[in-house]
Amino acid sequence: MKLGHAVADTWHRHHGAGRMDIPCGVVATLALWPRKTDAASHAQDLADFIADQPASKWPPTVGEVAAVHWISRPDLINTAAPILRWYEEEHSPDTLRAIKAVSDTALRHGVLLHTGYRDPYMRSHVDLMSWTITSLRHRGDRSWLGEFHTPPEVTDLLAGMTIGDSPPKNGALHEPAGGTSGMFRSAAQHLRHRGIDPHGWAWHLQDKDPIAAAGAAVNMLIWDLGPNTLVACGDTLSEGDLSGKALATRRELEDRRDALFADVVTRRDSLRAARNLLSGGQD
Repeated sequence: MKLGHAVADTWHRHHGAGRMDIPCGVVATLALWPRKTDAASHAQDLADFIADQPASKWPPTVGEVAAVHWISRPDLINTAAPILRWYEEEHSPDTLRAIKAVSDTALRHGVLLHTGYRDPYMRSHVDLMSWTITSLRHRGDRSWLGEFHTPPEVTDLLAGMTIGDSPPKNGALHEPAGGTSGMFRSAAQHLRHRGIDPHGWAWHLQDKDPIAAAGAAVNMLIWDLGPNTLVACGDTLSEGDLSGKALATRRELEDRRDALFADVVTRRDSLRAARNLLSGGQD
C-alpha cells in the first residue's frame, strides 16, 4: 500500500527511527475523522482544511477525534491508546513539523478518500492501519514479533472458505493472533456482499503487540463491525483467551462513561435551577 510506505518514509526522513506510535496515530486520526459523506464528497475540501492548519494543532486534534469515538466505544479507544495517547505530551517544534509532514503525506495519498465514505462497505476496502504499522516497523522487528501483513487476496479467500456462500445472520469469529484484523475486514465484506449486516456477528480479536491491537481497535470503528466487537492485548499462548477480561473492561469503562455523563446532567440541571431562583422563577 503506497500510503503506508509514504508515511514511513516521511516519518523517518523528518524524525528518524522510533516513536512509530505517533505516525500511526496521525493516520488513525485521519481515518477516524467523524465526518463521512456519500462518495466521500467532502474529502478534498477537508484535506485542504487540515493541511492549512499549523503543526501545533495536531496534538489537540488527536484528542478531540478520540473523544468523539470514546463516547460510543470507550473500550476500543482505550485499546487504541498506545497510538493516540501521545497527544497529551509536550512535543518539540521538530517533532510537530514531522507530525504535520506525515499528515500532509497521508492526505496526499488519499487517506480521507479511503475512509471518508458514509457507507462502511466503501471504507472497508483496505486495511490502512496494517500497511502503516508494517511499513514503519523494521524488518527485524516484524520478524521478532512474528508480524507480517497478510495480503487482502489471501484473507478474502480465507473468509469465503470460512463463512461460506450462505452465511447466517448471526455468527462469531475469534482471532487469537489477529494483528490489525485484516481477516475481519475480509469477512465483513464477504457478509455485506451477501446482504448480511456484520452487526449481527461477534468479532473477538487478540494480539500480543499493543500497536497491532491498537490498530485493530481503530479498524473496528472504521469498518463499523458493530456492537459485538472486542479487542484484547495479550499473548494467547501464555495467557489464553482474554475475551472475558476485555468484556469486563468494556463494561467498566462504559459504566465510568455513563457516570460521567450523569454527573454532567446533574450539574447542568443544578445550574439551571440556581439561575431560575436568581431570576425569580422566570428561567
